[in-house]
Amino acid sequence: MSLYTLVRHSAYAVGANADFEDAVEPCELTERQDYHVRAAGGLLFASHEAAQAAADACNYPPGTVPGRPNAPGYFSNFRIGGAELYVPRPVQADASAAPPVRPTA
Repeated sequence: MSLYTLVRHSAYAVGANADFEDAVEPCELTERQDYHVRAAGGLLFASHEAAQAAADACNYPPGTVPGRPNAPGYFSNFRIGGAELYVPRPVQADASAAPPVRPTA
């Protein structure tokens, strides 16, 4: 069974096209790379289609103006096939969903 992750887009990683500096694309993992991806905080997908859908969503997040891809997050020093692993920005908790206050005795 193949696993996939997201890495810096090859148009930037290989082609040095600055328009793709913050873009991601799917990348198939070889055996045992999934451990490194998990350890670095990267994403894992069971199919290329799921990874491509996630790449599209990351490149053009909701509420952004269409234009240059801009995946929120950062690129790890861990490389897969020469491209840096994409690590998404942690999801921010809704401020209105504050934890309940415990009464003191």
